[in-house]
Parts: sequence; C-alpha cells; structure tokens
Amino acid sequence: MAAPHHGLRLRRGWVLASALLLAACGSSSTPIGEPPPRNDSLDDLLGDAVAQTRARGCDFLESAYCLFPWPNDFFTVADASTDTGRRVDLPLAAMPRNLAGLPLRPDEWNRNDGFSPGQLMVTYVPGLDPAVSGIGNVTDIKASLADDAPILVIDADTGERHPIWVEIDASETAQTLCDLPSSVFGTAGLVAGELGVDDALANLDAVIAGLGDGCTLTLQPILAALGETLHDTLAPNNALKIDPPALLMRPAQNFRDGHRYIVALRGLKTADGERIEAPAAFRVFRDNHVSAIDEVNARRAHMEDLFARLQQHGVARDELYMAWDFTVASTRNLAGRVLHMRDTALAQLGDAAPAFEITEVVDFAEGESIRRVYGRYTVPNFLTIPDGICDNLLPPVSELVDYCAQLESLGELLGGNDLPLLGDLLGTAADATGLLIELGQLPLSRLYYADGGSGANELPTVNPLQPTQSFDFQCEIPRTAVGSFDDADTWLRPATPTLYGHGLLGSKGEVGGGSTRRLRDQNFMHCAIDWVGMASRDVPSVLTFLLDMSFFPTLPDRAQQGMVNWHVLTRLIKHPDGLASDPAFQTADGRPVFDATEVVYDGNSQGGIMGGVVVATSTEITRGSLGVPGANYSTLLRRSVDFDAYGALLYASYPNSFDQSFILSFIQMLWDRGETNGYVNHLRRPDAFIALGHPTPNHEAILNVAFGDHQVADVTPEVMSRSFDGAVHLPGTEPGRHTSVNPFALIRPAVDGESGTVMVIWDIGPLNPDNEDNPGTGQPPATNVPPREGRDPHSDPRAEVAGGIQREAFLRKNRYLNVCGDRPCFARGYVPADVASGARGNLAPFVNALQDAQAPPGGRVALTAIAADPDRDELAFLWEAIDGGDCIAGIDDAQAARTELTLTDTCANRDVVLRVTVSDGRGGSARETTRVTVRSSD
Repeated sequence: MAAPHHGLRLRRGWVLASALLLAACGSSSTPIGEPPPRNDSLDDLLGDAVAQTRARGCDFLESAYCLFPWPNDFFTVADASTDTGRRVDLPLAAMPRNLAGLPLRPDEWNRNDGFSPGQLMVTYVPGLDPAVSGIGNVTDIKASLADDAPILVIDADTGERHPIWVEIDASETAQTLCDLPSSVFGTAGLVAGELGVDDALANLDAVIAGLGDGCTLTLQPILAALGETLHDTLAPNNALKIDPPALLMRPAQNFRDGHRYIVALRGLKTADGERIEAPAAFRVFRDNHVSAIDEVNARRAHMEDLFARLQQHGVARDELYMAWDFTVASTRNLAGRVLHMRDTALAQLGDAAPAFEITEVVDFAEGESIRRVYGRYTVPNFLTIPDGICDNLLPPVSELVDYCAQLESLGELLGGNDLPLLGDLLGTAADATGLLIELGQLPLSRLYYADGGSGANELPTVNPLQPTQSFDFQCEIPRTAVGSFDDADTWLRPATPTLYGHGLLGSKGEVGGGSTRRLRDQNFMHCAIDWVGMASRDVPSVLTFLLDMSFFPTLPDRAQQGMVNWHVLTRLIKHPDGLASDPAFQTADGRPVFDATEVVYDGNSQGGIMGGVVVATSTEITRGSLGVPGANYSTLLRRSVDFDAYGALLYASYPNSFDQSFILSFIQMLWDRGETNGYVNHLRRPDAFIALGHPTPNHEAILNVAFGDHQVADVTPEVMSRSFDGAVHLPGTEPGRHTSVNPFALIRPAVDGESGTVMVIWDIGPLNPDNEDNPGTGQPPATNVPPREGRDPHSDPRAEVAGGIQREAFLRKNRYLNVCGDRPCFARGYVPADVASGARGNLAPFVNALQDAQAPPGGRVALTAIAADPDRDELAFLWEAIDGGDCIAGIDDAQAARTELTLTDTCANRDVVLRVTVSDGRGGSARETTRVTVRSSD
C-alpha cells in the first residue's frame, strides 16, 4: 500500500517548501486537530542539532545519535515507483564508522521501500527507569497494549495497537579504544584457525594491541573528550565516543508489510519518579513553539498529523516525550527477489528434471541409514561471483562488480582516512588491510543485476557470463526403507523425501548425524545441501563484514541464491527423471526407494530459522518441521551464546554502544530477504505472493522449541506464532517456570487433531546440578543477553522420541498429535516429581508403526514400532496379525519394538494387516496398524 507523504529530511543545499508538505498531508483521510497556542521560540536550543541535519543528514529530533530515533521515515524520500510510495534514503555522512574510520555504506539499504517488519526500534532517553515508568519488558508483552502504556506503537491507518516489549540494552559490549581486549581476536581466531586466515587476523590484532599499549590513565580521558568533540562537530557517529545503553523496542508480532506505524513515548520517569522533560527539538512541535528555522517549519504539518492520529486513539499530545513514524517495506521489496528467482529457475527447467550426477555411494551395515548418496546438481546462477574464490576467477565474472579489486583497494582507503586521531594513533591501520585482502579471496559475491541494481524494484537476473552453478548434495536413505540394494526380492517401504537444513554456519554433512535420527527411524529420507550464504564456507566472508559492515549485503544476497538451490533440489527429488531415476536410489530391480509424491522440510537451529523461507516460498512443499527455530537475527544475536565469538569482532570494529544497537537493527532490513523474518507474515497464507504474480500454495509448520535455549532465543518463535496466527501447545511450561506474567500471550491454544501450524515447547526441567546427565536449564533472562545457566537444551527437542512421533504425524499425516496431554512437554528424561510418582495420573503412550511395505512371497519384512510414554513408563510391545494371517510364516519376536516378519511362499497379491499394541503397565495403551502388500510371484 502507498502511504501518504509523511517523512521529510532537509539537507544542506536544498529545502522543500512547507506548502508541498502541507498539500501532501492534507490528502490524508484523517483530519488534523488544532495545535495549542503559539509559544516562544526554542531556536537557541536547536542550533547544534539542526546543524547536524544540514551537514550530515541527521534527524534533529534526538541529538544523542545521528540516526535516532530509529527506524524513522525522516530517513526516507517519496518514490512513486515503489509499493509503499517511500524509499529509504540514508546519507553516507550519517552512517557509523568502524575503528578504521570507514563509514558503513548504505547503498543497498537505500533500495528498500521501507523498514523491516521485525524492525528493532532504537532511541535514547536520558535517565529513564523503565520499571518506575511502568514500561513492560519481555515478561509482560500485553502491558504494551494497556490504555496507559508509556511506550506504544499504533498502525497509523487503522489505529490498531501493536504488541511490543521494551528493554534497556544490557549487553555491556560497548568498549573504548583503551579497553578493547586483544583477546577478542584470540576468540575470533578459534573460528578462523581452521580456515587458514588466522595469520591475517594477527595483522589486525597487532593494530589493536599497539593501540592498547598507548592507552594510559592520562590518555583515556583525552580520548573520551575527543569523542565528545567529534560528536558535536566532525563525526557524531564515531568509535571514540562513549555512549550509554540504548532504549530498545521490539515487536512481539511482526509489523504488516507496507503499513505505517507511529511510535509514541509518554510519561517517562527517572528512578526518583521525576518526569523526564522531552527534548527541545520535540517540544518545538508538541507545544507549538514559533521558529525561524526552515527545517522545523517544513516538518510541522507532518508532526501535526502524528499528534492528531495519536489523539484520535487516546494519546494526549501534552503527555508525549517523543513520537515519530516509519513505514514497513512492501511484500514485493521483501520477498520479490526470491520469488522471481524461484519462478525463473523453475521456468528454465520446464518439464525437465535438473541436471545431476551421482559422485559417490556409501552403504552401511548398521545405523539409521542404509545408504548415503553424494551428488551434484545444476542450478541457475544469480550471483556476480559464483561459488568460488577471487584467485580462481580470471577474468572476473562481472566487470561491473569486481569485488576482488574493491577489496584490494581498501588499503588506500584505510591509509587515507582523515580522522585525526586515527592518523596519529593508528598509523599502522593499513596493515590490517592484509586481513581484508586475504579474506577477499573467499566468496564475497552479490546478486547479479543486469542494469546494476540501483532501483528499489529491480530484480536479479541469471548471470550471462556464468548462467549455471553446480552444488553438492547428500542424501541419507533410511534403513527402514529397504532391506537390501543387492537382492531384487527385497522388501521395500518407500521413504518420505525430506529436505534438511543444517545449523549455524554448518554444512550438509550434518544430515547424517543425530539431528535427523528420530525421523530417519520413521522412514524419512533426508537430503541436504550447504546453505549458500550461511554455510561453513561463508565464515571467512562473515569475518570480513564484521570488520566493515558495508560488506554485509553479501550474506543475504548469497542466502537468496541458497533459497533457489533448495527449490531446484525439491524439483530434482520430485521429478520422475530426477533422483528416483538413478540406480543409487533404486532397488536391484529398479524400484525407487522413496515416494516422490510428497516432499517435506525438516531443519534445526539455523535450518529452523532460515527454513521458514524455504517452506513459505516453496511451490512443491506444503509442510515443514522447524526445530529450535526463530526469526529476526537482530533479536537473536545478542541473546545467543553462538554470537560470543563473532560478536567480539563486531564490537571491536564498532565499539560504540549506539553504533552497535543501530547496526544490529539496520542489518535486519537486508537479512529479511533471506531469513524467515521477512516471510513470516505469509508463511501459512501467501495471498500477497499470489497477488504479485507468484502462485504459491498454503503451508503449515510445526515449531519445536527448547525452553531456555542458549543458542536460539525462545521468545522469537513466539513472535513467529503471533505473526502467522499459529497455535501453541498449552500448558507450555509448568506454573512459575516461564518468566512471563502471561506466558504465550496472544497465541491461541493448539487442538489435538488439527492440521494447522503449531508450536510445542520442550523443557528439560529447572536447574538441578546434582544430575550429571541432565542438570536442567535456567529461565531465559528478561534482558537482551544469552541464557548461560545449566545445560543448553538446544539439541534436546529433536532427540525426543515423542517429538519424533509428533513430527511424523504432522508431516506425513497432516495432523497435530498432542503427545503431552494436559501437561507441558518434557525432554531429556525429565518429568516433575508428581508425574514420576503418579500423583498427576497416568497418560497413555503413543506409537507409530511406519508406512505400508511391500515384499515378495516367502520374503522377510522389517517391522518397526516407535513408541513413547509421557510418564516415562517402560513400555511393552505386541505385534499381531488382524488380516491375512494365513500369509504369515512367523514373526521373529512379536514382543519386540523392532522385529521381522516372514511371509509364506503361497501368498501373492495379498495384503497382510498387522497391529502393534504398546502398554505402559498402568492401564495405558496405544495401537496402530500397518500393512504389508505381498507382490506377485512373477
């Protein structure tokens, strides 16, 4: 939707006439109320802030930091070519500078037609005490919807209040130049050592160490004073200034694409209960002070519009400390690239399967997999530099975008910056360029745009100089699918093909590990690829952009190519001339060992975070399992122990507190293109994709969450669930276990048997250090820091047998199976004492007998029953025939969970129906049937 003209920034050299703004605001359907009587001028208090606006493009509303309050339509311009009518327009002079003095280049961000649907809102309020002010944090999300909420967000058009939570940055990662620890590079070296770039890291380490040697008790206050001077004059955003923690506001449900929102702060108080006075630059509008400043008067009509809309929805003008607005990016701007690339890639295939080759086959005598298949397949290439290194690209793939040459030129940039302090104290800073040059030999590719890609609506195209790439895949054929690859008379139970998304900066090899065991046990065949953009091969480029965030766009660009790779792999699996046509995936007599009718998705950690995009945009997958998932890396990073090592580099490069909070919010605007946050509003119902001309089916997903997860903050799947109207198993936790006063607020309860999206919380129990196998885990902190107490439960939900049964039912049978009854779901052997004692009664077990199988007369068939009991009772099994018993010669052990059936030689073209019953010894039982079709003897 196109928003009215409501943002304005005036820069040195040009001023828009007030009449234009009045005309634009006058077109709004909401009448503007009368302002209060005129008050005396405050111009003498605004001079410095307005000077920063003229010189650097800062918003003078908040002088503490050039880009506060953020996000802000002040940093946009009108653009009739976009779906929102706006386009981000950040000036280079306003951007943060890293330790080497290089500004963060905003070019790619300036292609956005709005801000992130999960945008972290950031500003600064001096002296604010959130508790005294009555501000709700992450433990009380519903407080933000109260009539008297001190901080609130409303939809500018509908007036609907939006749930948020508020927190003061508690990360304590801001540093001065004098206390930047050299050890952060030792930490980063743990990441880089195996990649052969540790020598280059030492170059930058030496720079920081040399700087630290020169920092004394005398020098530190001088540096601090210089930082303040630069803030007031030359460089308001700089690594030298020491700033306090920022005020952070996060949406508890994603904003709607293309909508405009108003942020309002009112009645804020200090720890002593004193009301905090609004900044003069805001009071000039709120209290209608006269002004001779053009920038102030040109903005009045827009501010009056905000006041009127807030007043209309119960927010009194005279109570306000601050108010501003921002526009959320359109669906086209967020998802249009991936959808376009998906459609282009699949259209190129037409009715054909993707080209592929099998490179290796490994068979196993035992374990969950009977065969591992390695191969390569061909995918359209939308990247400037294909998946290779600069030294191997002669001539460069793209003469327009030669990133290798750009990286080599950074030596001149580092040596030639004109910040006085860096010139004096960091004379050796150019030595650090060796790091960027060395890392530049690794992938820093971007999406390829035929015309350079400067416009908001321009779409990537296939790179004509290298139109395709080949990528490796790995598939795990489960032992439950086939008895033998050598015997043509073997039994066969075609597996369900499944895409598997690996963990943080990992690789496809994870598909053969424990993360997939519970589903492989239930006859799912997992296939995996390296997640281009966030795989182990991308670690060097990650280290590069952590030093200079101007290079960050390489990550979301490559991740979008990664999404295309998944869609082409899905086609390779489903197409009859694809994997099913190769002997590696066939029995000895040519029968495929998997059923290509349905392909599902399964991923954990990063595979759960980014897997939401695969599910949301797939034309051929309709159901997915997102293990320990989340969305919105701007929320996840500071709340994750995984970011400790990587964050050390970022915080060393950008030691200023405000810079850090801004950057983590800022990068989400591009990350949205390649992670679930940008797609979560449409994951289940992609009507907006269809409206853009990209036919896409509905999708459903099951979210398995680890309570107190140390790596993926468990608050983020809650945000996901609110955003796509998913359900949650309740109770999610034991009473008092969750830190929230309203656990899982604004999320509807799940109903057993429903087919829709559901979130299930798995808890390994409270801290219990005496239990070596399961010491429990603490409650998640109520601030933006990682949980660190007890065991990290991150890997436990996927290991639960009950969770595996639940996921099988969701993926294969299209239903939510409640395996926890009227209790929370527990993991890693934990149950509360009253459950273990039987005081809370007994719940029946659950069992899955796998899909139907086929076998020849006289053949043998493996039978498998996967069962779990909510009370952790020991289970007894019993297999029996309920139809076709005359075809059974015998069952090896009818009381075993895993056994084998022998058929008679005389039966053919018959079905044998078997039932397995599991009993918990306390009156609880469960049954399930499975079928064996006896093939013809021909």
